[in-house]
Amino acid sequence: MRLAHPQLLWLLLLVPAAVLAYSIAFVLRRRALARLGNPSLIARMAAVTSVPRKVARATMVCLAIGLVALALARPQSSGRARLEKQRGLDLVVALDFSKSMLAKDIYPSRLERAKRELERLMDQLSGDRVGLVAFAGETLTYPPTTDYDAVKLFWRDLGPADLPVGGTAIGRALTAGIEMLSRLRAKGGETRDQVILLLTDGEETESQPLDAADEAAKLAIKVFAIGIGSRSGDLVPDLGESGQAAGYIKDKDGKYVTSRLGEDLLSKIAAKTGGGYLRADAQNFGVEAISAALAGLKRAESEARLVRQYDEVFAFLLVPALLLLLVEACLGERRRRGAQGMAALVLAALLPFLGAWSPLERNNRAAESGNASLRAGKAEEALAAYDKAVAEAPNDPAAHFNRGNALYALSRFEEASAEFLRATQSAAPGLRPSAFYNLGNSYFKNDKFEDAIAAYRHALALDPANERAKWNLELALQRKKEEDEKKKKEDEKQDEKDQDKQQDENQDKQDQDKKQDEKDQDKQDQDKKQDEKQQQNEQQREQQQQQQQQQQQEQQQQEQQQQDRAEEKTPDMREIDAVLDNLERSPKDLEKMRARLRAIRRAPPLKDW
Repeated sequence: MRLAHPQLLWLLLLVPAAVLAYSIAFVLRRRALARLGNPSLIARMAAVTSVPRKVARATMVCLAIGLVALALARPQSSGRARLEKQRGLDLVVALDFSKSMLAKDIYPSRLERAKRELERLMDQLSGDRVGLVAFAGETLTYPPTTDYDAVKLFWRDLGPADLPVGGTAIGRALTAGIEMLSRLRAKGGETRDQVILLLTDGEETESQPLDAADEAAKLAIKVFAIGIGSRSGDLVPDLGESGQAAGYIKDKDGKYVTSRLGEDLLSKIAAKTGGGYLRADAQNFGVEAISAALAGLKRAESEARLVRQYDEVFAFLLVPALLLLLVEACLGERRRRGAQGMAALVLAALLPFLGAWSPLERNNRAAESGNASLRAGKAEEALAAYDKAVAEAPNDPAAHFNRGNALYALSRFEEASAEFLRATQSAAPGLRPSAFYNLGNSYFKNDKFEDAIAAYRHALALDPANERAKWNLELALQRKKEEDEKKKKEDEKQDEKDQDKQQDENQDKQDQDKKQDEKDQDKQDQDKKQDEKQQQNEQQREQQQQQQQQQQQEQQQQEQQQQDRAEEKTPDMREIDAVLDNLERSPKDLEKMRARLRAIRRAPPLKDW
């Protein structure tokens, strides 16, 4: 049991508030009656009112409020697990963390507003692989993943102070995103669109973003640019050592720096890649427009994964709450009640049974015709009938299950797998195990033994007594083992071929060396016969030895100088060593260390905002 909205449990405080309100009202009523006149006469007049009934009515209302509050928290049972293939694209979010993003022309600041809107965008995604590039003068990257909570956590506490170099290098950010998407494409992501979402104020200071945009266009990577800021601009806050704003940044001439939105550059980048440009202002950030643009792009199915679906049980709380309110409305405070009140109570008691009534359902004649054709061995006719049944009830898992059986009989195992996968979403306890079992058979026939094993195990989890699923699971495990052994043998044969080839190459090399030795021997014999040149050769050898000695001395001096420089480490190098000693902290710290190493090798930018 879990709660989908546990934050709404505070509504349970309405129960004690209602109890307190009823108690105060009861006391005030008693005091008002006491002030009317003779207590004995008032008591006789009020005798027809039943105090227990009033207490019962108040109790019913309080209980109803509590049940409604619990229902709003959406309690859910454990539900069921199913295999699901999600469709998505590859998205890299390049977010500007330069100091100019601290400008407050968009509340609360350009950077904080971008983070909040990106979290809204993450909540609308499903199945898309998302990576992150945080950039200023250097970049920090987070690898693509479908775990959107991890992506949010990466940038949530990140700020301009975490980037080792200031400035705004849009070109480096685009290059990092292109490299990330290229690695995904090499792993089989070429069937889905790839997008870079660039969020920046557009004030480029030190890279070549248009060249990077040309490279993205060659790889069919679209760039959607979002310009954050105002055209009039705003002053850039200066963060002190404590991380708090301490005035505003000034340039080398002592003038305050004003950051303005660079729309021309961002529009050119988007136009080169076939993407789009949007301007975010204080009123409209454009998340809806971004979602609409991403929705029109090409997506591909990812590998099937196990997804748990939770069953909603809030109705079991709402129905008793409704009954309590109906009974409270029908229950009078007087000691006698009429026939009308009794009828209302009977109707309220019968309400749960009335909800179970439904008109007679029309039999699906197309499904019945398909079943008859399939039993007769006419798979083609059965498939045509099942197509009609699916068209009439596209959300009926049983219709997809029947269509999968027909496709399986026609040996169209890939299509049958897709139909059985839809049938596993059924809530019927008898259909789901059969759907998983048939799904495993389809995968088995298609030589997808690993997927078949997963499907058979799900079928056995739902129906442990299924002997056929147990037998087929053993067969799938055996076939997978044979396949692995076959692949291992092929690898061993390839290794043997490589070894034989290496031996042949070694033998050829030995023969060549032998021939070379023979040539050297002939040359030595010729040298011996040339006595006249022997003295000259000896002199040349002495000169060569002297040169070698000089070279060795020079090399020793260079090594000594390098060693002296290595011992005199700069504070930056000592900081790098400290970071290397603490790599186990987190992947984010590792990425920051890498960025700092890259930044050390480059000159600082002229503008660090």
